[in-house]
Amino acid sequence: MRLKNWLILSVATFFTFLAPGIFFSLLNQNYIFRIEIVFLVAFIPAALLLPLVKPRIISIGILIVFAVMEIFQFCHLFWFGTPLSVFSLALISKEWHEILNTAQGSLRGIIYVIAILVFYGGLILAYLKLQCSKNYFALVGIVILLSVLPHKAIFKTPSINNFLPRNDSVSLYNSLRVFTAYFLIYLPKDSSPIKKYQPYEIVEKKTLPPRNIVIILAESVNANNIGILGYKRNTTPLLSELMQQDPYFVAKKAISSSVLTRISTAMFFNLVYEYDNIVHLSQQNFHLFKLAKEAGFTTYYISNQTEAEVIPMASNYIDILRTKESYLFRSNEIGDLVLLEQLDKFLPELEYSENAGNFIVLHQRNPHSPYENSYRAYPEAEVFPLENLTEDVYRENSYDNAMIFNDYIISSIFKKFKSLSMPTYILFVPDHGEAMGEVGDNGYQEFGHSFLSQHVANIPLFATLYNGKDDIYVQKLKDFFYPTHYEIGMLIAEVMGYKIHNPNPILENVFFINGVDIAGNMGHIRVIKDKEKSKIEFQKF
Repeated sequence: MRLKNWLILSVATFFTFLAPGIFFSLLNQNYIFRIEIVFLVAFIPAALLLPLVKPRIISIGILIVFAVMEIFQFCHLFWFGTPLSVFSLALISKEWHEILNTAQGSLRGIIYVIAILVFYGGLILAYLKLQCSKNYFALVGIVILLSVLPHKAIFKTPSINNFLPRNDSVSLYNSLRVFTAYFLIYLPKDSSPIKKYQPYEIVEKKTLPPRNIVIILAESVNANNIGILGYKRNTTPLLSELMQQDPYFVAKKAISSSVLTRISTAMFFNLVYEYDNIVHLSQQNFHLFKLAKEAGFTTYYISNQTEAEVIPMASNYIDILRTKESYLFRSNEIGDLVLLEQLDKFLPELEYSENAGNFIVLHQRNPHSPYENSYRAYPEAEVFPLENLTEDVYRENSYDNAMIFNDYIISSIFKKFKSLSMPTYILFVPDHGEAMGEVGDNGYQEFGHSFLSQHVANIPLFATLYNGKDDIYVQKLKDFFYPTHYEIGMLIAEVMGYKIHNPNPILENVFFINGVDIAGNMGHIRVIKDKEKSKIEFQKF
């Protein structure tokens, strides 16, 4: 009987962990229910151990805490349409009077509170009624499981960027991440007050003929190592050939919005100008995937990055979502070549559209360090030798080989879309750059990324239009002087049919590079552009 009770409680516990998310996803389009591998790895053992914990009151206490966190989570999802974040908790703690007044105007959200109370209340009653063998070893196991996220927050990666929620994560996992980061990272840190900005506005929304809009989102690409942009080595022979054949082709240096992937992609896709507008980022009302979906596009995100990099992508607005885990063994074997294989599978669907068209993001991993691993399945990239070299020369040669591999990947994607009959707007833009020995403000050479420097924000932009004629789009691309993520993102929204107005003060020809904190607490760089004098100035704060 005790074994049977344990099995019943374990299954009921695991079901309760999932149930609120399943229930919410059935009633609300702002949340898509997907189970991640990390959830199964963590919560199946938790469900098996929790009924065995001695004393039983500890298990019940844990369930009560989980229920409270889930109430916060789903109330936020209901009223704001996005998962609870660390910064949402910070605002709630300071503006709870205003939030309660707002909540009174929409009592339908109470159904989610009631549902969570039913799920967890029923489970707690089962814990009180059904008895099974209990021991302190189970308590130790639960303590170890619950300490994983606090250990990560305190010792391993003490950055809020690594605890951002996902629109399609199991809600309890999101809640644990967010509350852990709030109490162990945000509160102990002397963070700047969350600044309030006016919300952006959609002032025009046109219905345009069907089209493909393609973003090749690259990783760690330094514009200084691009042959087509004047580098001493010809690292882009195939792109150079495409440019010679295409009067619409644009290749120029650009500036990323940050120096870290999860921050720069969040800022780029959310069309944010201000480096510290965390409310705009958290709400995701102007996320490119959301805009595309609401304009009638079929949305694709095909990535050779892990599931962790989906966090900034507003994944509840993505129709087709593939990450490295979707083809893990193949990805480990051939790297970014897997993107070409995946694209071939979907290409027939992109030939036409009965709606607005297709919005496709292809997310690369190349040339993230170690650079030589990136092109392991493409021997044609082994142009520059790697044997018997100094560290600096080895780094330069392996990176330039990775650029040659990149040239093949990018040009292949461009050619595939050129073969389609539907108009296709295609852009290659990296998340950030990669310092390769440029001299920093301190007089020393800089290498890598994830630190605040204009050299890490120095990225290339390649773009063109196939099978269509749109002089405004092409002309704007050509007129850009060192385009920023913000300007590029706004142009993509315009191609979707939107005109977006930012009512907040915008300094003329001034843009920003955020540091390594998504709320702007770890410094920023002010970028001042003077197109007439072909001059650009960087001021670090």
